[in-house]
Amino acid sequence: MIDNNKKGHLLALLAGISWGFLGVFVKILDNLGFDSMTISAFRPTIGVIFYLIVTLVKNPKCFKTDLKGLLFFAFYGIFALDGMFIASSYAVKYTGVATASVLLFINPIIVVVLSYFIFKEEFTIKKFIALILAIVGCCLVVRAYDSTAFKLNLVGIIWGILSGVAVALQNVLGKIAVKKYSYKTHLVYSFLFGAIFLWFFVPPWTLVKSIKGTTSLINILGLGFVATLIPNEAMIKALQYIESGKTSIIASVEPVVASILAFIIFDELFELPQFIGMILIIASIILIQLKGKEKISKIEELRTAKKVKGEILFTRE
Repeated sequence: MIDNNKKGHLLALLAGISWGFLGVFVKILDNLGFDSMTISAFRPTIGVIFYLIVTLVKNPKCFKTDLKGLLFFAFYGIFALDGMFIASSYAVKYTGVATASVLLFINPIIVVVLSYFIFKEEFTIKKFIALILAIVGCCLVVRAYDSTAFKLNLVGIIWGILSGVAVALQNVLGKIAVKKYSYKTHLVYSFLFGAIFLWFFVPPWTLVKSIKGTTSLINILGLGFVATLIPNEAMIKALQYIESGKTSIIASVEPVVASILAFIIFDELFELPQFIGMILIIASIILIQLKGKEKISKIEELRTAKKVKGEILFTRE
């Protein structure tokens, strides 16, 4: 059996790997003539169809929630989910797969800082070093050292940064949600509100009419399931087991996956500094995992001590 700490790390890693495929599907659909808003609308639409069917069949009780929950899920669906869907699509359009993917993962900085103040998550030296490694690695992969390339893609870079902010919102708000609501309830309502909002811009019938040919259908399904459903569910589940800061840093494996795929599929070449950046990102993930093992042991010790102390007090009474 895998303990909860390892389970959380694996789920965060799965989220990052799945997000790595995002740019590929977006780029292919863009080449097929789909505009960025249509591509964005497909993601929550496929997600909500899947979650509505599964929830109705397997666990209808998950639809039960309160007004505060509905307002929370509406905010999450519109600003965190749709914000990421729209911004990442435009970022890929203007900067390319690899660069957009790296910009998406400026979010560990935001998440670690917010988690310190909101969740009182410990800001350890190892976490600080891992964060620095991830940031430097991302900067190298995005070629921030090349001022000419950076300025040419200013619009795309802004969209990329916004996508990173949206992912940070997903992480932080998701941590809040799992403390009170079932992750299934959270996902079904968040995707529902996210889909409804984007339908005002691209109605469902317009989405259906835009599908022409097997190639477009396969990539739309890949975008919906591989790059949307899997990573979002994996991230929400990971937040049940590990800190939001760790989840964010581990998921930063995404630009590594995206850069490799961009090189294989689109011939997007990367230089030696970019390769070094990938190694730094992987190193940050390994460092976080090592810290997780140490910390989980301490937590278990404290739990055991409290349990023993409680039993002693109960016996005395």
